[in-house]
Formats: sequence, C-alpha cells, structure tokens
Amino acid sequence: MKVPFFDYKGYCKDINYSSLLEEVLESGFLIGGSVIKQVENKIQELTKIKNCVCVGNATDAMEIIFDYLNLPQKSKVLVPSHTMLATASAAKTAGLIPVPVDVDVDSYMLEIEQLKNCDLKNVSAVMITQLNGIVANMNPIKDFCEQNNLLLVEDSAQGIGAFNDANHAGSWGIGGCISFYPAKIIGGLGDGGALITNCDELADFARSVRDHGRGKEFEAVNWGRNSRLDTLNARVILERLNQIENLIKKRRRIADIYYENLNILEIEGHLNLPPRFSTKSSSQSTFQNFEIKANSREELIHFLNAKEISTIKQWGGYSIAHFSKLGFKISDYPSTSELFDKLLLLPMNHLMSEENAIYVAKCVLEFYRD
Repeated sequence: MKVPFFDYKGYCKDINYSSLLEEVLESGFLIGGSVIKQVENKIQELTKIKNCVCVGNATDAMEIIFDYLNLPQKSKVLVPSHTMLATASAAKTAGLIPVPVDVDVDSYMLEIEQLKNCDLKNVSAVMITQLNGIVANMNPIKDFCEQNNLLLVEDSAQGIGAFNDANHAGSWGIGGCISFYPAKIIGGLGDGGALITNCDELADFARSVRDHGRGKEFEAVNWGRNSRLDTLNARVILERLNQIENLIKKRRRIADIYYENLNILEIEGHLNLPPRFSTKSSSQSTFQNFEIKANSREELIHFLNAKEISTIKQWGGYSIAHFSKLGFKISDYPSTSELFDKLLLLPMNHLMSEENAIYVAKCVLEFYRD
C-alpha cells in the first residue's frame, strides 16, 4: 500500500474547484469582493477573536504585526527553537534580533518554564508558536509578559480550530496568524493567510498595509505592501471552512488509530507519541501534524520508505538554532539538538483512509519488533 505524506494530486480533486472558479468568474471579483469578508467573518465566528484580516500568507501577517508594534530597533524577541524560520524572520525584518529558546520536551513548544529561565536583558517581545494543532499553556505566559513589560505575539499558523480551554490560538497576545497553505487543515490552492487580533487598531493598520498602505479613500495613510488574498483562493478556503468540523474529526480518527496501535511502543520506550491535548487543558488537538519522537529515526524513515510510506522531518529537520549562517550555534541548545535528532512527522491529513493509518501503524510496529 502506498501512503504519501500528503496527496497533492488527490487534494486537487478533493472538491469541485471548477464550480468554485465559475462562481468567482461570474462575480467579476478576482481580488476583493464579498467572499473575502465571508472568510473573515467565518474565522471570527470560529475563533471568537474580534478581527480577522485576510492577507497573502501567514508570514506577511506576522511581519505586519511587528510593523505595527514598532519595537525598539535591535531589541530582542524570544522565539521557540521548534518553529518555522518565518517566525524568526518576521522579527528580523522589523529590525529586531530573534533569540531561539529551547522548547519543552513534551509539548515541543515554548512554555512558561522555559521563559522563566531566559535572560530578559534588551528583550522587547515574546513570540509563541502554537504547534501541530495544540496550544501552549498561555495564561501564565501572558502574565509573565505583562509583569516584565514584554509584548506577546503568537505564531498560530498551524492553529486553526485549536483551543486551550475557551480560548483559540492567537487570542492571548496582540495578534496571531493563520496559514492557508494547502497541507494545512484549512488549505487553499497556494499561499494564503490571515491576521487575527482583538486589537481594533492593529486590524485597521493591517487592512491598510495589505493594500499598499492606503486608507478608505485611497489616500496613503501608512507605508504598505501588496498582500491581498485573491478571491478564488478565498472561495476555496470558505468551502473548507464550512467543512472544518468534519475535517478535524477525520484527523482525530487517524490519530486515534495511531495511538491505539503505537501506545505499546511508547510504553516500551521506543518512541514518544504527541500530546492529545493542549498543555494543561482538556482541549483536544486538531492534529495539524502527528509528530513523534522516535529512536533510530533515520533507520525508521528508510524502513517506512521501503514500505512506500512517506514521512517528513518538520522544517526539513532543522531548528532555527541549526542555522549557523544566520549566527546561531546548535551546541548552545542541547535540548533542541537532541529533540531534532528524533522528531518525525507521520502522514496525517483528511485525505487518508483508516486503512492507510492502520498500515502505517503496522509498519512502525514491525520496525521496532523485528
């Protein structure tokens, strides 16, 4: 049985894209129009966050947040070591200094215990990445930031539909982001993103900046960029947003199969399965990814590949701290170094069948039992 990590060809046949294209062409709106607002309203309804502003991609959303904050140049921003390079580059683009911090070995996220050990000299902000469909323990992090006069930003690109108790990813800090990359829970036909915030002033700023910094009457009110989500992508995203409960339900069923079959390997010490719930919360993961910590990872990858099962090392297997050409030394981050020697993403998406998941689990069991 062949199990791709993500079946992009299947994804391109997953819904009736032709009818959505015809609908958009009939409307005459290729950029802008009511569909953009419908997506924003739907996300506001889902997340209970006051404002959603669609943009070209999640990286733009993070950069716009830092543009708005206008933090002191060359001040530091603490970022988790386990995150996309874009998290750090958003701070760097704003003239700030991103500083990776070792993550929690269980949640793989930056949690309050790691923050407490940080040197806060010249630090102006903290950026938390909500990872793999779960959310960090944010209340003490928010309190910590307020007590130390630090701005709090969330990279919630992987967090659509993910909560920690009553609060959605992206709701604790000044703002967060959502990615509509095709392999995300809510994906489009290419890049796309949104900025989410309870701050009306940031939302107004983002609406201007995404459209070259123009105001309501097309006068320039900010220095801006072109970061407008196109209408066809928005229509595809809206179609998937209307199915989000079922999409997450499918992922949770695949995860259940993995847990049921692989729990014995965790008991025996061969691997660690990802958290089922957000940190110190009863909120279940949406399973944007299923990231295990595996002994003999390289051999496992080779074995699964021979069984026609594709796996991925998240971020290409590199933490931010690995990037020596950007000025970091992985030897300064022993926990991250050890973690990234073991982390591996198993196939996880709504296109998988239960038979696919059973086969993957069976092969992982076979590897460790032979």
